[in-house]
Amino acid sequence: MNRSLLVAKAFAQTSRSSLLRPLLSTRTVHSTRTVLKESPEPELDWEEFFQLRKQRRLWERVGALPCAMLGLSGGAAIFASLPVDPQQMFMGLDPMLLFGGSSLFCGALGFAIGPSVGRKCYRIMSTQTAKMLDHKEAEFFKHIKANRSDPSLSSASNPLPDFYGEKISSLHSYRKWLRKQREHERKGTFNLGSKRK
Repeated sequence: MNRSLLVAKAFAQTSRSSLLRPLLSTRTVHSTRTVLKESPEPELDWEEFFQLRKQRRLWERVGALPCAMLGLSGGAAIFASLPVDPQQMFMGLDPMLLFGGSSLFCGALGFAIGPSVGRKCYRIMSTQTAKMLDHKEAEFFKHIKANRSDPSLSSASNPLPDFYGEKISSLHSYRKWLRKQREHERKGTFNLGSKRK
């Protein structure tokens, strides 16, 4: 019994030291496995980016219509099934008017949610393209942030043109946006009487 206890202790010490040996060792072990390099993702050029962006916006707009109809019909079905007493006012309003307005509100809510549903459908239908589009869009917004005019130079006679670059749909419109930003900056510094660096 004493001998089996000694064997168990010796085994525990050797297994513990063998587990710690790779952590304490300074030698490096080279693997013989071959590592496959991943092929880089194809990059979008700017013209393709703007075309895909237009396509995604079309999906968003198209997604708004069925969601609006679904919201309107769902709201109408729910409010039409409620019991209505035409002689009794509800919160000081005619119940039919209130239920009709609530149905329209459900339709407007569906119309507001629709672009998100359309974007999600676009991402599901073209996963790889959506990833490349997101990557290029992040780069695009870095350009927008770096080149837009200072909003503090805005005034009633000099409003800031397209702060987020949402109206940019091609390289030509991007150059036009850049000219408008420089013009806004020039007018703003002229009105302040000082020149920005």
